[in-house]
Amino acid sequence: MIRLGIHTAGSFCGASILKDGVVASSIAREMKRGHDQFLPEVCAEAANGAGVSLSELGGISVCVGPGSFTGLRIGVAFARGLALSNDLVADGVTSLEALLGKPPESPTLVLLPAKRRLPDISFWAQIIRPDSVGEAFELEAKLLPDHLDEVSDILTDTDGSGLLESVAPDLKPIIKNASPESVALWSQYSGAFPSRAPSPVYVREPDAIPAKSLIR
Repeated sequence: MIRLGIHTAGSFCGASILKDGVVASSIAREMKRGHDQFLPEVCAEAANGAGVSLSELGGISVCVGPGSFTGLRIGVAFARGLALSNDLVADGVTSLEALLGKPPESPTLVLLPAKRRLPDISFWAQIIRPDSVGEAFELEAKLLPDHLDEVSDILTDTDGSGLLESVAPDLKPIIKNASPESVALWSQYSGAFPSRAPSPVYVREPDAIPAKSLIR
């Protein structure tokens, strides 16, 4: 089967193609905005690199956050539209599941930076076990010790390791950075878990506030 993975919830716009469970191509362009302009091109480039057409897809996986508000919404909308045109249902994958890439061998607390400034440091967090997946939540740094007895390992990315070092220097996390192929790989290896809808996972309300109407 040919599966497309889309990751736009971080600081890059990425897409990958799996062919029968093997990574055939992976493209990532660093950017914090402009995903709407470049995502179709990135997906087409990933397909071309794998020698396939997007019309041949048998599965689509998309990162649903938490993460960049605008980026993840663009990725989700594109995945939904592409799934509809191919008569498929897209699978949602959280940013934390995508960081893992496949179910862990032991209970793991996955962390990504959320609030980065003292005194309000927090992480996006998700506890993932070999046989079950918890929901993503925002974890305040001061409450981190409350969850350590539940897990054997902690996984975070490079930014998260620096933030973790500032609040819990004794912890020794596994460090891994996000990649486009990890979204598709999670879907490939997590078939025993319930599927997740391709809908944005915000964990907390977006920081943006709608403008007030000037008409009374």
